[in-house]
Amino acid sequence: MNNKVAFIGEFPPPYGGVTIKDALLRDEFFNGDDFETFDLYAFKRAPLRFALLCVSLLRFILGADRIALGIGSNSRLDHLLRIISIAKGRSFLENVTIFMMGRELPEYLAANPGRLGDFSSVRCIYVESNSLITEFAGLGCSNARYLPNFRNGDGACEPKPVGDAVHFVFFAQVRPEKGIDTLADAALTLNAEGYADKFYIDVFGRVIDDYKTDFEHLVERVPNMTYKGLVDAASVNIYSILNHYDAAVSSSSWREGMSGSNIECKFAGIANIVSDAGFNSECVHDGVDGILVKPRDVVSLTAAMRSVIEDHDLLGLLKEESYKSRTEYEASAWKREVIEIVCS
Repeated sequence: MNNKVAFIGEFPPPYGGVTIKDALLRDEFFNGDDFETFDLYAFKRAPLRFALLCVSLLRFILGADRIALGIGSNSRLDHLLRIISIAKGRSFLENVTIFMMGRELPEYLAANPGRLGDFSSVRCIYVESNSLITEFAGLGCSNARYLPNFRNGDGACEPKPVGDAVHFVFFAQVRPEKGIDTLADAALTLNAEGYADKFYIDVFGRVIDDYKTDFEHLVERVPNMTYKGLVDAASVNIYSILNHYDAAVSSSSWREGMSGSNIECKFAGIANIVSDAGFNSECVHDGVDGILVKPRDVVSLTAAMRSVIEDHDLLGLLKEESYKSRTEYEASAWKREVIEIVCS
């Protein structure tokens, strides 16, 4: 490859979905001598060096033959695309590839139709959902391509047999919109039905500041629910941690993109019990490798949890199918295509 590729992204820490994905792109795809990266978080880490960083970024852009962008904020992505267009000329946009984060870029472009021309001119916009391709097409952008929310498959764990009790895990930001209160109510319902010694729930994740007191009271009400704190998914093998459980459980109403935790559960060999909100139904197939429930609906979530508590054979099959489906989300399965698109 003779083209110099500049990858502009946001890298951990912090360890959010955007920074984790950018780190994976850098380490799995853009790791050769022809690739260089620029971390936009440098502006936040060293605000006193703002002017020097601006000069460095401009030189980085001017020296590139191809540019890949992995940016969490749509307005920041748009701003950078404008800079590239001015610095390199609008015709250079055909050498730019965008790795879309989340799900809201089509809405941003619908609200800013004057920007559709530049985004339609880039080589490719990689999206995590096939339904997003349809959304872009409806706006007149025909350059969207599917790339799943992938993971490195190293350290993947085969499913463990289901024990006497079912072990559930909640692995997300701890806030009502993610369904933690619905999960507690479902657990209380199951406990009242006589299942208290047949299941346990461990909760991992950051508790948002204005919910800490309410969450403490919530956990006190559910004797078989335990808060386990934070897990740094970027520095530990999250698969081995999740593998100790049977199913991840959430009834989130959060409007997000393709949840990374859904994908990690596949590599961990556990089932997903998740809401059908967002793009969950595109990676969790109801009754095959998981169970879909209504967002923040206690009755629906309780029924799903009860079904696997009562039927361990069903739960075992869901875990097996979840693990088998991981191959679609392995970085290695997509590397050749991505490199060809970005670098050709």
